[in-house]
Amino acid sequence: MGVQFMKLANLFCDNMVFQAEKPVRIFGTGKGRVIVELKGKTYNQTFNDDNWIMEMPAQEYGGPYEITICLESEKRTLKNIAFGDVFLCSGQSNMQFTIREEEGAKIVKTDEKIRYYYCDRLEKHEGLTSADGWNICYENAVEHWSALATHMAQEFRKKKDVFVGIIGCVQGASVIRSWLPAKCLDKDVYVPIEERHEDASIVNYTKWNADCVLYEKMFSTLTPFSFKAVVWYQGESDTTVAEGRVYTELLARLITSWREDLMDKSLPFIVVQICDYVKNDNEDWRCIQRAQKAVVEFVENVTVVVSSDVCEHSNIHPSNKEELAEKIARNLV
Repeated sequence: MGVQFMKLANLFCDNMVFQAEKPVRIFGTGKGRVIVELKGKTYNQTFNDDNWIMEMPAQEYGGPYEITICLESEKRTLKNIAFGDVFLCSGQSNMQFTIREEEGAKIVKTDEKIRYYYCDRLEKHEGLTSADGWNICYENAVEHWSALATHMAQEFRKKKDVFVGIIGCVQGASVIRSWLPAKCLDKDVYVPIEERHEDASIVNYTKWNADCVLYEKMFSTLTPFSFKAVVWYQGESDTTVAEGRVYTELLARLITSWREDLMDKSLPFIVVQICDYVKNDNEDWRCIQRAQKAVVEFVENVTVVVSSDVCEHSNIHPSNKEELAEKIARNLV
């Protein structure tokens, strides 16, 4: 049985930030008529497919506003909406690492222009879910936010006085193959399971590390939203020599595929090179670092940010993310 009722994607709720100066896309499921009222103008379209996308003209930076969306007989008004710069922060545990896990960091001060939305992870966890909607940066309410993404947003705000949206699409101990669509995983990038990192086969992790799972269950819930840039921090769970041989190609395919799905062929990508780690000071680890650095030779509008010069090397999860966040932010303006 197909979709019966029209529904907005979870992403669309109060306090959200849309990307300014790029197409405004609102989407969901169900057949029927969609009417959107935005800044004094009305847009409407009828959809005959179970998945619908309403695209409207790019908007200038600013806010707050209200947007009214009518889906057949249902009417919703989204309040405290803004147009600013929105960053998709994705990858594994170092991007997932939260404010409350961080040591020695400064207090995160209230900034109502910073908003955070968290995609549902596939593992049980304490913290935010999509049901919590878009969260505003209040000093005592950010403990479950990504530390790296939060500090990055703070640094970015020092340089550009606009609303900033962070979308966290992360899963610790995730492999890159899980973040890719099936069309990208052909024989040219195949690696036998026995030659992959152990995270690919640990029982607790297999629920999200099978091919394409995180692409389908997490990333696809965000398409085709408009973004300022993607910040990608992943690779620790692919550190074998065999995987290193194909990681550059996999990463290049991921960037190309995500840009297609997000309908933005020049969308900037910031790739954070995994940090040096003394317990894994071997060729397995270094081959992924080299593979990450090499992606700029094959894909345009990609920047690789080195983390080893600003992060401790004795912990696979460096406990202070501020200096790395500052480096990333310098590449976002």
